[in-house]
Amino acid sequence: MVPSASPVLCRPTSPRLDAHDLLGRICVRPPYFALDALRREDQDLLAEVQAELPPSAELGPIQGAELSRHAAIAGLCAAALAQPDDQRRYYLAQRAAYQGFASHAPYGARITLRAGLLDLTRREATARIQASAAGQPLAEVEVQYTILTDNAFARLFRSRERPDFVGQPLDRMPPLPAGELSLEDGTWTRHIAEVPAAACAGHFERYPAMPVAILMGQLSQLAGLSLGEGAPFWIPQASVEAHDFCWAGESVTFGARATAQEGERHLFACQAVASERTVGRMQLTLQRPADHRP
Repeated sequence: MVPSASPVLCRPTSPRLDAHDLLGRICVRPPYFALDALRREDQDLLAEVQAELPPSAELGPIQGAELSRHAAIAGLCAAALAQPDDQRRYYLAQRAAYQGFASHAPYGARITLRAGLLDLTRREATARIQASAAGQPLAEVEVQYTILTDNAFARLFRSRERPDFVGQPLDRMPPLPAGELSLEDGTWTRHIAEVPAAACAGHFERYPAMPVAILMGQLSQLAGLSLGEGAPFWIPQASVEAHDFCWAGESVTFGARATAQEGERHLFACQAVASERTVGRMQLTLQRPADHRP
């Protein structure tokens, strides 16, 4: 059953936001930050994005993990704009819930994000981000963040500081190394011996850490292999918990295991382990398109 949703209504054009001013308030930088056409409408933040990754077996105008990356950034921008001052803060995604809708928009089509705050305190924020493509709903993402001041983040992660990791001259996020792929007892695994600093570009200045959305993308790709290499799918649901960072220079192992099947929906339990620490877990549902038969 494909989730139903009402069409997205067109609204009048809103005043643009100064991206330079916004970047001064947040913890991520280009190329990880890739929001375009930033503007405010009432209390919401609006932005536009397009797929940067090459097409894959995942259907729709953008991969779910890449959409989640942009959505999480839009959400933290909404939180930053609601603060009483313009000080830089770190908004660390702790949990996320993703609901996707089947889309016939072509890959690379322009996507509109609308981010609104559900809650904001000194230490936490929750945002809901709605994504649409070709005037139709594409996904809704809800993200919970822990908020740290610039000084608090520096104290907490001083051992991870790399003063040379600033201003990465890249126009988009580079791919991770292919690593070693294996299948054992129904679990697909990919092991990368060392995470390159370039894969963390823009996340964060002086503290290169692999973004949660990159982890999610690797896990989604592994789960997709269980459907058959190249078999098309889309993501109706996912829930993510981040426990720690995977830092540049560390090894990382991604794993995805099928847990159940409900018609055309396939459920997976996924996790990422960096240097023997579990850094993230994801419950993921993949769905085959109705017209596909293996």
